Amino acid sequence: MAFQFSKFLSSLPARAGYCVECLSQMYGEPVETIGEYLGDSGIASHHAHCGICGEHKKIFRARPSSLA
Repeated sequence: MAFQFSKFLSSLPARAGYCVECLSQMYGEPVETIGEYLGDSGIASHHAHCGICGEHKKIFRARPSSLA
């Protein structure tokens, strides 16, 4: 399931990163589940503005290396 989540994340526009709350709403899974997917996928985070809600917080963005 984490690999499917990585594919989902990589299909989103690359120009922005997304906070875990917005990813939860987009993917239709609880925040805790999204957190597990992110951890299992090894997807790194950094602080920036979320591409959806615009809040400055920890965001996630898929990188090609995270799909290997």
